[in-house]
Amino acid sequence: MPRRKKNAQDAPIIKVVKKNDKLPSRLLGMKDFTYLEQACFDLAYSRAFELAGVYGFKSIKTPILESFDLYKKTLRRERDKEAYNVDCEKGEKAVLRPELTQGMIRSYFENNVEIENKVARLFSFGPIFRREKLQSGCYRESTQFDLEVIGTKKPMVDALLIAIANKYFQNMQVEVQLQINSLGDALCRKEYCSKLSSFYKERGRKSKLCNGCKLSLPKNCLSLLDCTNDSCAKLREEAPQIADFLSVDSRDHLTKTLEILDELKISYNFNPYLVRGLNYYNDVVFEFWPINKDGSINTLALAGGGRYDGLIENLGGPSMPASGLAIGIERMISKIRDKSSLTNYREEDIVFIAQLGDQAKLKALQLSDELLEAGYNIKQSIITDSLREQLEEAAQMKAKVCLIMGKKEIMDGTILMRDIDSGAQETVVFKKIKERLVKKMSA
Repeated sequence: MPRRKKNAQDAPIIKVVKKNDKLPSRLLGMKDFTYLEQACFDLAYSRAFELAGVYGFKSIKTPILESFDLYKKTLRRERDKEAYNVDCEKGEKAVLRPELTQGMIRSYFENNVEIENKVARLFSFGPIFRREKLQSGCYRESTQFDLEVIGTKKPMVDALLIAIANKYFQNMQVEVQLQINSLGDALCRKEYCSKLSSFYKERGRKSKLCNGCKLSLPKNCLSLLDCTNDSCAKLREEAPQIADFLSVDSRDHLTKTLEILDELKISYNFNPYLVRGLNYYNDVVFEFWPINKDGSINTLALAGGGRYDGLIENLGGPSMPASGLAIGIERMISKIRDKSSLTNYREEDIVFIAQLGDQAKLKALQLSDELLEAGYNIKQSIITDSLREQLEEAAQMKAKVCLIMGKKEIMDGTILMRDIDSGAQETVVFKKIKERLVKKMSA
């Protein structure tokens, strides 16, 4: 080792700055994504876009900053205190968006010139901001994968959103349990709330409620069913259940939705205490709760949604039914047990599935799951009833093959395979569709 000269200048000493000595720390309630977590986030983003595309949803991007008026009628209980307010010019009040749904609705009606007789299928992927109570799994900036269907009240739509979420969690290797309930329509919910309020106000019961529930009782008694306080949770077991107050239409809507889930072999837990904490939902509501390593259920939802048939009119738009789903990306990624296994996702030529009739739609949902698992790039328009429109959509996205199912094919146990470029088509036995696709796609 060379000897240092007597008057040689010492090498500069690098001073290690201790944490928080000079560099500002990350704000409370915020989260960084680094290395493997960021890789999972990127994959969550790409798979969200791919899955939304399979079912014909169109991407939409809205501003992070929105008018407070867009949210003031629909904020969660006490959420007005948790919104991040921003002062703008001329005294206009704005917020960092606490949800994606309202902004997507605003954008659709503000920019769309083809609203009449159309069913809109929209999705978005981006950040939301809430001044959340600091606890594990809750962040003040978080990311949502959001899907909205505007313009139809069919139970198939609610089941479709649930099926998409279920498939998304499977793709991301996250184990979940579906919780589902019905809040009924406005009239039956009003009757139920009157009974529920009377129940909690009876002597001896109100005193057992936590302070938060005592404050919520006169404003939103449904929120008491959602409380996790031990005393409140025990008390609600004696409370009347909304299922006993559902109207004929609401009961029928719920029954049909559950029947479709049964057909799709999606397991669920009927949860009479699930209310979602928002004041604009009606009829079917649902959440996906994570399953812990020991098999127990964690009640911190990874996703949630439901029907909101009165929200658009409440915001100042036309009276139109709608249903939506939001998946929390940060919470989901935290539940991925083997993050390193989520790599090398392949994409093949597009196979478009077209269908006519409810039975064909059900069969198409089942078939798309099987073909996705087999590695095919599947696209379809499950909401569209017109075969011509579906074939046009397949041509626009340059699909290689279109698989067509109608009433006749369902009865015969077959499927019609159409080459998009040549228009040539052949009838294939349904059980042999995978075998035939292998030859077709490799040709």
